[in-house]
Amino acid sequence: MVLASGIVDLRTRAGGPESVAREYFAALERSDAEGAIATLAPNARQSSRAFVENGLGNDYHVAGVAVRNASMLDRLRGEPAGPRDVTTFLSITEAASGAQWQASPRVSLVAVDSHWYLARPPLAPD
Repeated sequence: MVLASGIVDLRTRAGGPESVAREYFAALERSDAEGAIATLAPNARQSSRAFVENGLGNDYHVAGVAVRNASMLDRLRGEPAGPRDVTTFLSITEAASGAQWQASPRVSLVAVDSHWYLARPPLAPD
């Protein structure tokens, strides 16, 4: 029983919002612009290309990812259940300068055909 629930949990995480956020930063780190752009909602991809390309090659250490779901009150008000946004806790080292900094960008999530996407690139200005 425990093994079965563990497998279900791993499958859910593999296709869930947490994995999309982690994949975005992993793609940036390996200088894979197309991979990073693929994690973004289809309607945000074209306008985000320059921002994504600017972040390629840096070191992104993801310390954790938090997914915020609809609250019980939101659900009682008729809003759908499920994830709303994702916050990624990062330490970043810029490739060009070696400058280091930390950030915790929060980004809305978008579901398209049962697949999760980031509404915009994390760290991009609103």
